[in-house]
Amino acid sequence: MKFTNLIPFTATVLLVACASTLPVPAGMTAGKFVPFSCEGGKTFQARASDDGSSVRIRFEGGYELDNKGAGVYEGEGFKLMTAGPVELFHNGKLALKGCKAR
Repeated sequence: MKFTNLIPFTATVLLVACASTLPVPAGMTAGKFVPFSCEGGKTFQARASDDGSSVRIRFEGGYELDNKGAGVYEGEGFKLMTAGPVELFHNGKLALKGCKAR
């Protein structure tokens, strides 16, 4: 293979890698709000973006949280943990725990 043939191949690989999307968190549906039930009878709703880059939550208002990796979404004082048991923190304090999609 000639060196000149590697340039288009490498460019194609990089474009495909950059265009890939992040996974949607377990229990959520891209573009659709899903209700979650948590310990103590508390609830919230979450909607993953189509590309998995953010999650919109409805809990005492509506907030957009950005994907920080490893199942963690943060923004506007909120932190949503989706890897393992789903938990929602507000300003560093646990607000909802033991949450499951309905």
